[in-house]
Amino acid sequence: MRDHPCQQHRPGHHTDACLTGPCGYCGTSLHTIASGECRSCLRIVCEACDAGYHPDLGPICRPCTQPGGGAGSASSTPPDDQELHRLCVFELALNCGHLVTMALTGWYPVSVACCDRLGGTILRGHYVPYSSHVDGTKLLSERYEYRPKDTPSEPDRLIDRRPRTDEPYQSPRPGGPSHAGRYPARVGAAWSLDGSAPLDKTH
Repeated sequence: MRDHPCQQHRPGHHTDACLTGPCGYCGTSLHTIASGECRSCLRIVCEACDAGYHPDLGPICRPCTQPGGGAGSASSTPPDDQELHRLCVFELALNCGHLVTMALTGWYPVSVACCDRLGGTILRGHYVPYSSHVDGTKLLSERYEYRPKDTPSEPDRLIDRRPRTDEPYQSPRPGGPSHAGRYPARVGAAWSLDGSAPLDKTH
């Protein structure tokens, strides 16, 4: 919908035509149907086109959850003073036994600082848990945004953490895929590098 009312004004400055007109994608009238602004394309969309809501991030419409379907695209040529940032939300299955939802810039990480199940180190009283390795990934949303060159990536944000429900899996062939499932890959203890006790250990 190239001529949708949401495309005719500055981002975030919606008019009555946006709020009570047609859905930004399917054209359904918004007079009697719940609607909201997609955080990626910034169009007002109906509840049928809404793909979900993440705390602190806001709603995102179904078209924008498709790889490359958000505002901008990976193949676009950025202006001279801009660079393209890939903003994603992933669901990651970790070998500490947790399933986490993370918002980050770029591709998914190979390890995540999640909890202290795997143990950690203590130095001058400060406890740092070992990072958990990623067993599996699921891309929940992806969008692209132009930003000034040399803009630092936003810090990874842990949105949600919950126990995994899958069973461990060990490949029958050596070196094949395996994962820890609902149980930690190992149970770790704190290791003091200088003999000090933890002052700020968090679980």
